[in-house]
Amino acid sequence: MTTTTSRIQFPWHMVSGELSRRVMNLAVPIMLASLSQTLMSLIDIAMVGRLGAAAVAAVGLGGMLTYTVSAFLNAIQAGVQTIVARRVGEGRHLDAAAAVRSSLYFALVTGSIFAALFIWTTRHLLPAINPDQQVVAIGTAYVNMRGLSLGLVMAGYVFYAFYNGISQTRVHMIVSIVSNTLNVVLNYGLIFGRLGLPELGAPGAGLATTLSSAVAFTLYALFTRTARIQSQYPGLWRGPRETGTLTRILKLALPASIQNFGVMIGFSVFIVIMGWVSTVALAATEIVINILSLSFMPANGFLYATQTLVSESMGRGQYRDAEASTSTATWLCILLMGTMGIIFILVPQHILQMFTPDKAIITAGTMPLRILGLVQFFDAVGMVHHGALRGAGDNVFPAVVDLMLMWLIFLPITYTTSIRLDWGIVGGWIALAVYIVGYAILAYSRFRYGPWKRLVI
Repeated sequence: MTTTTSRIQFPWHMVSGELSRRVMNLAVPIMLASLSQTLMSLIDIAMVGRLGAAAVAAVGLGGMLTYTVSAFLNAIQAGVQTIVARRVGEGRHLDAAAAVRSSLYFALVTGSIFAALFIWTTRHLLPAINPDQQVVAIGTAYVNMRGLSLGLVMAGYVFYAFYNGISQTRVHMIVSIVSNTLNVVLNYGLIFGRLGLPELGAPGAGLATTLSSAVAFTLYALFTRTARIQSQYPGLWRGPRETGTLTRILKLALPASIQNFGVMIGFSVFIVIMGWVSTVALAATEIVINILSLSFMPANGFLYATQTLVSESMGRGQYRDAEASTSTATWLCILLMGTMGIIFILVPQHILQMFTPDKAIITAGTMPLRILGLVQFFDAVGMVHHGALRGAGDNVFPAVVDLMLMWLIFLPITYTTSIRLDWGIVGGWIALAVYIVGYAILAYSRFRYGPWKRLVI
């Protein structure tokens, strides 16, 4: 009698070969750009932290409000990248250039309007959030400085989407590293009055971000003057406004805007609930979320790489290539994020000790970090298939599913388990695990069985 045992083996053939090299060539520069942004943010916090608690609180609140608006404006990337990659796949390079040109004008105008509204609104919103007059004064000055850049930031998202869509992600990496390095230098000068610059305190951090955003926009624009870009994509700066193309882009971007904004608010509510549990739970949650942002770097790289490859393949009418790209990116992402997840599971205390010496916070954060490690594999699947659906132009489904999971599943379970059942911080992170796993299953199922092959954009 012969017995056969079967084992689940990692498909190494999926993470080697030409296709995997192309996926990595697109994804790695995005990961490095994200790393530079994360390091800049950490250094920024460390510098402001020397100014005292009021400055930290003010910049934290101002940064949260700015990020919420930026998350809404960032969604134009979802439309521009998909349209550009699709036109590249179709061989319609002039139309790709027209999409970028129309989006740039729209972004500069819309972002500037949002900047004015944001600065005006924040003056009235900050006192309602925090009654401390010193925090309000510093936070208002910080937002006044940083809010000025929203038009350039939104236009920068358009350039980012363009270079991703034409598979030139190294441009974004170079621009990010240069502008984030400049931001650190300007922070040092403008916060503390060094390098011949005026001493502005915490608002200097906002001005440094605005100036570095202007430099990033300039660098993005200069890269369009290279011979290759000018020959393949003429008309990036001059030509008629194409309202039809812009309408298609906004139609793709609007669901992503609502999704980004709704998820951002949802995570803010999650943090508030953790604060209701205890101060230690809130501190541990903040640290684990920072660690979570580090684990997102490979996921974001594969998300944007998959978005480009799927859209470009559909432009060529090669749907099997779109599926193959998604499968390859998924396994590569699982390999990287899974490795990080195993580390989170095995040595959570050592990781937490890099962020805080407080034993109570380390103890509280240990189980959440292990839970996060367990769902890294699912998060990889969800993020990559999110990118695949975006590349296919199927943006409404992930937005609806994400918001429903956030507001109807994740937050109610968080409140019930953490507060009602008194499970504390662990209840909230179990709820987050349910949210991540649920989204991964639904996004995967949608791409495998959904109508994305029939979508025309």
